[in-house]
Amino acid sequence: MQNNDEIGEHTGEARLSAAEAEELFSLMSDLGALMVSVKVEAETPVAGAAVRLAERIRTRLGQPDCRIQDDNDGADAVLGPVSGCSDDPGSVLRAAMTALGGIWGDVTVTTNSSGPVHYVIRAAEQSPQGDGPTRIHLWAASGWALVRSIENLS
Repeated sequence: MQNNDEIGEHTGEARLSAAEAEELFSLMSDLGALMVSVKVEAETPVAGAAVRLAERIRTRLGQPDCRIQDDNDGADAVLGPVSGCSDDPGSVLRAAMTALGGIWGDVTVTTNSSGPVHYVIRAAEQSPQGDGPTRIHLWAASGWALVRSIENLS
């Protein structure tokens, strides 16, 4: 009969430390929380543009502890988890639109197996730097729903 350590060696099982388990639990909880995704579409990309917009949204929401993660040289950013608003992504999206100003299209709500995703696009406007038209895309949903939407679009 083998003990658990021997079984782990044969199956390639990895064990988590208490700190790693706590971090994994935190990440899993975050995926169930509300997130706001920002994408900046510009003729001339501006490094960090989505991050700066996410910072404005974070301030408007009064969520100083929300993390901002960026990708694609700052053209995409995700803000979250947004606490206290997980059941109302629509109000968070409206607050985000107010924080960024401009003329927005209609909010679209789609539902996938992980929940609703609220989505809106700001009309193309001339950037303050004169770099050409810029469009902003916003999504508000749970982390799981955002991941599922991205999978469905791929």
